[in-house]
Amino acid sequence: MKSVHMKSKKMTTFLHLVQRGRVKLLSTLFPCPLPWTKKGKKGDPQEAPQEAKSNVVQGLRGEAALLASQLRGETFHVPNLWKLFAEWPLAANQHTKQLESLVNTLLERIITNERKLKALKQADFGRLLSLWYPDADWPELATNTAYSVWIFVWDDEVDAGDTDVSNDEALARAYYQKSLSTVRRLLDLDPSEHGRERGPEDEALHTNMVLFSDVARGVRSATDKVQRERFYRELENFMVQVGVEHGHRMRGTFPSLEKYMEIRSGSVGCAPQIAITDYMLKVRLPESIMECAAMKALWKETVTICLILNDVYSVQKEIAQGSLFNLVPVMFKNCGTGKQSLDKVSHDIEVALQESIKRFEDAATSLGETASSDAQLSTDVQSFIKWCRYFITGVLQWSLESPRYGMADCLHEDGSLSIVL
Repeated sequence: MKSVHMKSKKMTTFLHLVQRGRVKLLSTLFPCPLPWTKKGKKGDPQEAPQEAKSNVVQGLRGEAALLASQLRGETFHVPNLWKLFAEWPLAANQHTKQLESLVNTLLERIITNERKLKALKQADFGRLLSLWYPDADWPELATNTAYSVWIFVWDDEVDAGDTDVSNDEALARAYYQKSLSTVRRLLDLDPSEHGRERGPEDEALHTNMVLFSDVARGVRSATDKVQRERFYRELENFMVQVGVEHGHRMRGTFPSLEKYMEIRSGSVGCAPQIAITDYMLKVRLPESIMECAAMKALWKETVTICLILNDVYSVQKEIAQGSLFNLVPVMFKNCGTGKQSLDKVSHDIEVALQESIKRFEDAATSLGETASSDAQLSTDVQSFIKWCRYFITGVLQWSLESPRYGMADCLHEDGSLSIVL
């Protein structure tokens, strides 16, 4: 696998001036902060204008406001993380163009706000789905695309900071509870609802639930109850941890690093995606494999690696939106008084990734040995492991490319990043 090299975008002086004059407007039109560069060499750290910087602490409370003032305008240097995954696969699905069209159609069904719709389309989720599932057939791909769009939009409703739900804990709790009960019903896991025709009330809380109806229809037709229960449990944990995370954001508080990793492992939303991997691969691994220690370790490390990558590449966007609940600020805060350094955070993140990759490889080896006596089972298990690698490299590549995070404008020729917070 070759390391990824991308060129930074060039912007004209005129565009710089226009953008400076419209920073507040443009920050709402685009899902990530626009680049503001000083005169200098290509790849030099980019700096936001002072008026944009001052907006970072607006609306923040408690520890979050203090932390924002400490990080504001600082540059977070990230090494070329592709070097850690140089031997891992990266590929794209043959249906990439159709995926882009499908994603846009799905978004148009549930998003009425033109500004938000434009931003979500620009994120290029179709590219992400193509990288996640390079070998998937169209029926499964269409179902998972509906699911992935649904979970992105569902999560944005809570943490984007521009909705009633995101600014009211009571409304947020009602959102989680109603969504979860609807998910359970649509997956045909509620005995009291057995045999009942599904109607408009199943999507009553929020228009995005109509997409989960599409997801449930595909999943119900090709999975058994045990698989759907596993999927539901992971979705339940996701929603619970999103609620915990939302509470910290509302209060401006931060947990310990260990507790943060526990919360974020749920709220990042990777585990439900892993839970439907056998459906996507059109295999049915036995429960003895699905519930064994090696499989659980593989899941855990897949989630850990993805959440680290997601937090690193989304930190600029999240801080600009007024959210400090991210691994980078949390690690910075937990460095200890007098020892706080973004360079130390960068080093510790790289070490954490290396350690998690080592545990992933150990789990993959152990899982492969568990299935080695059965040729078909061994093939299916190796497909599952390979997909976990695709999932991770897909997150990495898409995060670097997508306008959602704006990393292309922070990238150096050697693959490292200089991210102005």
